[in-house]
Amino acid sequence: MALPAPAPPFRSSVLNRGWARRLRPLADIVAGALILLGVVWLNGRPVVFADTNIYNWMGQMQYRPVRYALSPITGGPSKASEDPDAADEVPSELHLRRTEMAARSPWFGMILYAFAGLGDLWRFAGLQAVAASFATHALWRAASPRRSFTSWVALIGGVSVISTLPFFVGFAMPDLWAGTGLVALATLLIYRRRVGRWTTAGLSLLVLASLLFHHSNMLVAAPTLALISVIAVKRFSWPLRSLRRGWAVLTAAILITLAMNSGYVGAIRAATGETLRSPPFIAARLLADGPGRRYLKSSCSSGGTWALCRFAKLPLTDSQDILWSGDPRKGVFGRATAEQRIAIDREQISFALHVIAFDPIGVISAATRNALQELVSVQLDDPLRDPHFYLTDGDWKDTFIADMVHKIADCGPAESLCRPRWNEAQSAIWHGGWFVAAALSVGFVLSRKGAARSRSHQRLVLLAGLFGTALILNAAVTGALSGPFPRYQARLAWLVPLVAGLLLSSARLPPKAFGRDGHSV
Repeated sequence: MALPAPAPPFRSSVLNRGWARRLRPLADIVAGALILLGVVWLNGRPVVFADTNIYNWMGQMQYRPVRYALSPITGGPSKASEDPDAADEVPSELHLRRTEMAARSPWFGMILYAFAGLGDLWRFAGLQAVAASFATHALWRAASPRRSFTSWVALIGGVSVISTLPFFVGFAMPDLWAGTGLVALATLLIYRRRVGRWTTAGLSLLVLASLLFHHSNMLVAAPTLALISVIAVKRFSWPLRSLRRGWAVLTAAILITLAMNSGYVGAIRAATGETLRSPPFIAARLLADGPGRRYLKSSCSSGGTWALCRFAKLPLTDSQDILWSGDPRKGVFGRATAEQRIAIDREQISFALHVIAFDPIGVISAATRNALQELVSVQLDDPLRDPHFYLTDGDWKDTFIADMVHKIADCGPAESLCRPRWNEAQSAIWHGGWFVAAALSVGFVLSRKGAARSRSHQRLVLLAGLFGTALILNAAVTGALSGPFPRYQARLAWLVPLVAGLLLSSARLPPKAFGRDGHSV
């Protein structure tokens, strides 16, 4: 009697089915998100910043018409006069707020309010963790020759431990999306034939979110892609059509961003008759650096009529004091009336051009110094901020920020138990040291003789070049226009350990180990 045929192995009958293969990346992404959130948990909790308050308020403002329309179903207020959240928003206060709202993204505010204002900060951190894990996983899957779960956990775990990434996952600000947008763009530009339709759609949304959530990201992304595209075509003889997906996504994201932002500003103007404006970041930077301060005093003493002349006798040595301080001994924008703010904003470009003509060497020197300082400032500062001030200060303890912090857990009778476990000095040593080590490892791998012969290695060279260029441009844009604040560079510093991990994992493997170009994720 013949023996029955052996049953097919479980792996071939279940794990190799189409649905199982499709679920595998989702499991990877969830695992990566949990690892990132684990570091946030070890640090204590998600972190807020002063601007978190205005972002959350702007998000709430956008949802109000929907809430009022649903009032018959939800039982909530049907108009602003019945809404306790709008009770303190007198017209004069709203008029003042609109002089700075153009510097903040209403779209990020809507996301923040939906996840943190209506939920809690852990839900928002979870959203950011999934976005960061998805972007990193898509790049790893396209670039890595080893697609095992172990290698993925090793990469995302290593990046989580040695880099700044998880701290921005837990930071209630739009900084995380600068890096995720660049990772998404790099994947679409360099690995377009290894990325499937659904992953392409998700990465495209990340690019759009990056541009929508902060203006500076567009100033970094566009020139970075232009330079890397030139290198790909001129140095490695890539056909232009191989770069089309990355450029198509970026172009579409730029156009959509401009349209949405213009539509928002136009809607506010139609409803209120007012134009949204931004704080005078450029003027404040020029004043604090010295050339603007010297020009202002010289011009005002000679009969100049700048709106800033009323503040010319102040020290004007710190851009943060100039912008936000309410102290009459050093504050400008923070204590100016709405009309004064509007006048300063209208004159800002003209003022900047006059300062450049007055002392071009001084302006260039200061901008270069700020950019170089920003370039090497990769430690955390604001993402490690103690919320104690917001919970105890008379002007802050009744704001959205206090509510967000208290929704997670009580901070004790003195509001002192919510301090993050890490501090800036520790970050400077740990994250700064690993950043240097990762940069050196990237340079070592890329400098090996004969390493750039394969197409796969060319892609890794372009990836490293794209991230390096982005870091340099980010330092130039943020350092020169806003100031050398570590947060701006630390938000992208994790890209260096990421590319180091990808390079080291493939350093000793033959080109064929990377699979065919036609692989679809």
